[in-house]
Amino acid sequence: MKIHPNDEILKDPYPQKIKKNEKSTDREFGAIIKEAIENSSKVDAEDQKPQIMDNIPEIQFNTFLTGEKIPIVDRVEKFLDILDEYRHKLANPQVTLKDIYSSINEMDAEKERLTPVLNSLPDGDVLKDILNQALITSSLEIIRFNRGDYLAP
Repeated sequence: MKIHPNDEILKDPYPQKIKKNEKSTDREFGAIIKEAIENSSKVDAEDQKPQIMDNIPEIQFNTFLTGEKIPIVDRVEKFLDILDEYRHKLANPQVTLKDIYSSINEMDAEKERLTPVLNSLPDGDVLKDILNQALITSSLEIIRFNRGDYLAP
């Protein structure tokens, strides 16, 4: 038997509708309670389980974002590698702005995927600080590139 801690909360507080026009019987209160207890014990436990409980996913406490196969640390490291590659391309005079544009697109896409991760990390986490700084840096570089700061006069 599986114990569900929410069974008591999810039970219907008014399992049977009582008609207001119905007159009460002259039975004793104890007999009525005893009959109600006997009737409630006959009900199958599966019949009491609400249908909505089947659709609730289990809570997962791990370093993976829901639906992702790559741990958050690896994703942040990949993002930092993209930023480093972008830095190297900017420093190389033989690399054209068209070549750098592919890095900008990749940086922007990864920034969009990692922004929800930043909110999921707890405050005070070192990884959250690193990711926050990397996201700010990438946002600024995307703005600078799109604004034309790197065009030669």
